[in-house]
Amino acid sequence: MNVIELLMRQKAIVKIVVLALILGIIVAVYWQFLYRPVMSEVKTLEPELATLKQELSAKQAIVAERPKYEAELEQTRHELVLALKQLPDKSEIPSLLETISSLGKSSGLDFILFKPRPEVTKNFYAEIPVDIKVQGSYRDVVTFFDRVSKMPRIVNMSEIAMTAPKMQEGRTSVTTTCMATTYKFIEGVTTQ
Repeated sequence: MNVIELLMRQKAIVKIVVLALILGIIVAVYWQFLYRPVMSEVKTLEPELATLKQELSAKQAIVAERPKYEAELEQTRHELVLALKQLPDKSEIPSLLETISSLGKSSGLDFILFKPRPEVTKNFYAEIPVDIKVQGSYRDVVTFFDRVSKMPRIVNMSEIAMTAPKMQEGRTSVTTTCMATTYKFIEGVTTQ
């Protein structure tokens, strides 16, 4: 006689107890060897999952902002092109200096000194300073500075010094010294 036949001959209460005992053993084995290890692993992975979710959210926010960043990049490129147009290349420097000189003469100034200094190389551009000494009325000097400021190229006037006014040929005249600095783009230099 096997165990099943013996069990089938028992009273209903014994059958229920045996069935409950078998189910209890199955649940205990399941709990011990399947459920508990998986739950333990889940608890250890939850902080990592939370971190990964935060990273995903941050990256999704960046991706959502991509069109904005691309528009900013395009705007910056456009501004760079405009800025580079204000930096003449080497071939344009003599004509630019000639333009500055002619602006002074057309403003009524007499040039006493117009002496370019050596270039000062910077990152992707070079400064080209020019010592200038002019004589004329205060109004002529201001007109000259105003005309230079309206040039399409960048020209900075610095180190401005004026002498005390003198009467010459029936008009008040001042001698003004300054340094005009223009800039040129250096091709082939990469910025970092």
